[in-house]
Amino acid sequence: MKRNCKHTDETFVHYKISKMENSVIQFKRLLRFSGIFNIVGAFLFIVPKVYESYLSFFNRLNASMGLGGNDISIPSDIFHTLFINTAGIDLVLIGVIVLAVSSDPLSRTNRFIILCNGIGRSVFAVIIGYYTACQGLIGVFAVIGGIDFLITLGFIYYLLRTKRLAKNRSACKTIPAN
Repeated sequence: MKRNCKHTDETFVHYKISKMENSVIQFKRLLRFSGIFNIVGAFLFIVPKVYESYLSFFNRLNASMGLGGNDISIPSDIFHTLFINTAGIDLVLIGVIVLAVSSDPLSRTNRFIILCNGIGRSVFAVIIGYYTACQGLIGVFAVIGGIDFLITLGFIYYLLRTKRLAKNRSACKTIPAN
């Protein structure tokens, strides 16, 4: 007795496409979270004098969570203040870039940007780990580094999960006529 499996095959293909589409949607959500995390977490570092209150907030948060480490001192010279403001600008811009690429995580260029962002986040997490473990940085920053590392793992997961879909999409693009 021969069985016609055409409907079953179509259902399976539809199911796999649906799972891939869900992966893209989840990837976009992770990217949006990541971009917003950067923007919200860093924009107060941009404003002169306001960043001082923000650093004090981290000291109080760390103490209330009992995470240990040495309190962050407020810089007394303009050079270090400028670096804090510049770091805030850079982190906000990175957040904006990640938000921009979240609209199309299958684009080859956007995937490269996402990969670079993930590598940067991992390096940042390792540096935070070093300063927390070896130099007494307040522990709340280890939590932030941990979040960045988890975001990187999510990026890697979704970059791999959507790789075939991205490759198929780029292969299907039409070549413009000359």
